[in-house]
Amino acid sequence: MRMRSGRPSPFFAPVGADGKLQEERLRWLDQNPERCLAEAKQGARLLEQCADLAVRWTGSAPSRDEGLLTGLGKFWEADFLLLNRQDFTLAAGCVCLPSSWSLQDSIGKTLTEIHGRVPELNPSIGSSIERFLGRLPPDQIFYRENWSLTRSGDLNYHPDLQRPKLCSGISENELFFRIEHQAFAKLPDGVLMGIRIEPIPITDLSQDIAFLQNLHQQLATMPTAVATYKSLHDGIPRILEILEDLIRQQDFTS
Repeated sequence: MRMRSGRPSPFFAPVGADGKLQEERLRWLDQNPERCLAEAKQGARLLEQCADLAVRWTGSAPSRDEGLLTGLGKFWEADFLLLNRQDFTLAAGCVCLPSSWSLQDSIGKTLTEIHGRVPELNPSIGSSIERFLGRLPPDQIFYRENWSLTRSGDLNYHPDLQRPKLCSGISENELFFRIEHQAFAKLPDGVLMGIRIEPIPITDLSQDIAFLQNLHQQLATMPTAVATYKSLHDGIPRILEILEDLIRQQDFTS
């Protein structure tokens, strides 16, 4: 899950032939726009630059009928955030499918302030993240992934929805490996970050014994503060049991 370069179209263009992903995004956006959309004072300029980028990438422009922020939110299948390049303030965004965080709680804050709640992140790699974002080359996209575990395959994990938490009573059929695909692109005055969510049932990954072993090791050695932040702490003992059972099954069949 390391940083790598690529093209923008595979990330921002629709990937689901049935349109269900965009249908769910639009449902949340129409149902609760104040939860999905946010814009600070620096946002208008970055939104215009983002719209120019959208035209270059796709050949068509987002609608402005409901405002450019909403138009971009409905134009792209990916959620997105816009950071001011001067101080890396979160200036605007459309996040319909968040991973246990609130856009409204983060808008107008710097990246350092937002990451302040993530244990060990700012002291270890906070400055490296800002250097990377500040040196993004134009006309190039960089990708990475983040991961977590959840108790359901729901795409929208906004804190207000109070999704079921991982605990000692979960079964293997309730355990999902949640991948947050991230994309980063340079704007003249900022940074565009795209977000796509992919929840995968852990049972669908049961044939990959190297993955199961690596996940087991990461969970077994995860610091308590990090596990608590990721909402994993209460469920880790049971998750380790599930992974050990899946690994034994592979050892038995091989």
